[in-house]
Amino acid sequence: MGNIDTIHALREWISSWRRGIPKKRAILLIGPPGVGKTASICALSHDLNMELVEFNASDKRNKGSIETTVWIAATQQTIDGRLRIIMLDEVDGLSGTSDRGGVGAILSVIAESVHPIVMTANDPSSPRLKDLRKNSLVLVFRPLEPSDVMGVLRRIAGSQNVIVKDEILEDITDRSAGDLRAAISDLEVILKGGSLLEGELPSRDIKRNVKEALRRLFMTTDSAAARRIVSEADIDYESLLLWLEQNMHLHLRSAKELDLGFEALSLGDLTLGRIMRKQNWKLLSYVYDFLSAGVATSRQESPFRHVDYAEPTWPLLVWQGNRKRDKKTQILTKLAKFTGVSVKRGAHTHHDTIERMLEREPKLKEAFASWLEIKSVAFSRSRSPR
Repeated sequence: MGNIDTIHALREWISSWRRGIPKKRAILLIGPPGVGKTASICALSHDLNMELVEFNASDKRNKGSIETTVWIAATQQTIDGRLRIIMLDEVDGLSGTSDRGGVGAILSVIAESVHPIVMTANDPSSPRLKDLRKNSLVLVFRPLEPSDVMGVLRRIAGSQNVIVKDEILEDITDRSAGDLRAAISDLEVILKGGSLLEGELPSRDIKRNVKEALRRLFMTTDSAAARRIVSEADIDYESLLLWLEQNMHLHLRSAKELDLGFEALSLGDLTLGRIMRKQNWKLLSYVYDFLSAGVATSRQESPFRHVDYAEPTWPLLVWQGNRKRDKKTQILTKLAKFTGVSVKRGAHTHHDTIERMLEREPKLKEAFASWLEIKSVAFSRSRSPR
């Protein structure tokens, strides 16, 4: 579906491994979300009878992890002698301390791999792709043509024995901007959320704001659609939890629904606390399940209605304040380590100076973050009052 020449080139490169290891042992697929990069890899692994091993953005992808788990998968033969496709998803997302050394480790694995390595990236301008581009065959996936998106939407509607007006499908297609995954998500919400009956189509943005995300989440009672809506929303899990706590009662009107909704919210909060205590980030997917499917499926009786959402008040302010203090503590600790002074002295001598420099030259934020080996978001946008 779309990008036929690109997919053909990808297939030819993967197939060439059966004749021997090619000059380029890795391929980098670049393109916006929802244009078929990951789906093409999965389909080709099935068609070519190859084992697929996937490492996505939710996995730990620092130097140590890549040199063990990814290296083992890439350098060892399979039991049945088949080729194995190693897929590294969203490599342009490697950043900060949690992924430190990741790119360098990937390059080392590429040099020794006996299996094809396929990487995907969304942002072609990402500086993290510079070295990967040099050591990989690069293929570009373009946004899908409107006719292709329309064709898929018609087939989906037909498979559900539902007639959807062409103008609605055209509206979904236009809003998707070539992102098939987004278009399917919007159609699914319409078919299962009931907005089709109301003659309305939810507005769409690839990065939806929080209020739009909440509206779409409570519009559906389907678990898969709810998970997709939350995954595409421009909001982190901690903020989402607070927004849901503040506004859930607007949609869950009965005592039974509220009980189910707050139970899901509580389980998400408890799981998040366990993650923070044990640093077991594999549990994060369960947090999203509770905050998406758990909350959405709690609406069993109350009809969906349009409401005005309220921003969380003191919980959000307290959390943001704590987070800001945590970031400053992180900076001061690193400064003390790198400069050999106490944390207290570093706050007056180094930290304030850096903050003043960043006020004048915000572009220096990345340089200071790299020096201190922390994420650039740790630096506040404005200087903290003393």
